Amino acid sequence: MTMKRRWIPFAALAVLMLLLASFQVTEGSHAVVTRFGKPVRVVENAGLHFKLPSPIDSVVPIDMRMHLLDPEPGNYLTQDKKNLLVDSFLVWAVDDPLQFYKAVSSRGGAEARLSEVLRSVVGDVLSSYDFADILTIEGEQSGLARIAVDLQAAAAERVQANRMGLRIASFQVKRLNFPDQNKRAVFNRMEQDRQTISAGFRAEGKEEYDKIKAQTDREEAELLADARRRAAEIIGTANAEANRIYNDAYTADPELYQFLRQLEAAEQSFAGNDNLIVLPADHPLLQALGTLPAPAAEGGD
Repeated sequence: MTMKRRWIPFAALAVLMLLLASFQVTEGSHAVVTRFGKPVRVVENAGLHFKLPSPIDSVVPIDMRMHLLDPEPGNYLTQDKKNLLVDSFLVWAVDDPLQFYKAVSSRGGAEARLSEVLRSVVGDVLSSYDFADILTIEGEQSGLARIAVDLQAAAAERVQANRMGLRIASFQVKRLNFPDQNKRAVFNRMEQDRQTISAGFRAEGKEEYDKIKAQTDREEAELLADARRRAAEIIGTANAEANRIYNDAYTADPELYQFLRQLEAAEQSFAGNDNLIVLPADHPLLQALGTLPAPAAEGGD
């Protein structure tokens, strides 16, 4: 019994040493092992690992997952001196655990440094764009999409230059707005600009309308003149053909032609209703109708 009690302190000490010399790395994390404050190795595999007991070796866990940095909106100037309220965010992750530990040591230190980078990069990128370029769309890419690409590239370059052991996965602009103190003035100026543009469009449309109408009127006049000329030619040809037919008929049988002309005249005279015509007895029309005999010649039997 006494021997068993004698081993209890040694067993407790062994358990304590085991606890002090072991550590666990969870999924999605790495660990930096430091010896008297200086990093000596990086543990990348999840599971149970061993080290020298504390305080000789210490373990600093490094979260390798994606992190979101979403600071408060800030005021920035565009290239044409438009004041904008920009709300942006970036997504970052640890790329080199050892360099990350040496440069910023923790997530809080990383986000403090990244906040400075974000403000600096947004200011530099927006100052290279005019306000109108931010709102325009070229092809299938908007101005904000181009700015997002530039922001991510500039932030990645800045982080790389500072050797922070980080990588920028995404850098986006959530919202663009105007500060309250000059929002109304900016809207008025935008409205005036749009009215000027619309007036220009209307003037161009009126000018094009006048050109088209003048061209249409000219073509209409030409078509009408050509139609009148052709109609006159057709009428003249028809009249000439009619005269030729009359002449041929008269030449072939003058008496028959004269008789037909008299009948045509009689038909035209009696075309209406209730016509009363008083003619002398020797009128050619009566002779053509055969109503009265032709008058006898003077001096006959």
